[in-house]
Amino acid sequence: MIDGIDRNAVEEEVKAQIDYDCLMSFKDDSVVKMVEEIKDLMVDVLCGERTVISEGKRVSEETAKAAYRKITFEHVQYVLHSLLNYPDKISRIDRFLTTSLLNSVYTLMNSTFAGF
Repeated sequence: MIDGIDRNAVEEEVKAQIDYDCLMSFKDDSVVKMVEEIKDLMVDVLCGERTVISEGKRVSEETAKAAYRKITFEHVQYVLHSLLNYPDKISRIDRFLTTSLLNSVYTLMNSTFAGF
């Protein structure tokens, strides 16, 4: 327990929130590892152990937590799709993922309408 937050309870909430078992059913081991990392990053953010940087600026802990509580299976799929199709080398995968997860909350619906 960190600062009154039960990390195991948060992890179970995240697993339910993103339909973790379904995401882990992918046959590709690299995708499964990415899903595991995404889950761990989400738990870190929700427990206040990781900051989120977007457009070079630190996102407040409250804003990051509120956005991360909205992330669903579809958001994770969207981030995985973006990651797998990203044309450039990613030097800080943890920052890329935390920012992509945050942005997915605000962009998923727009990309759906745009035919992504």
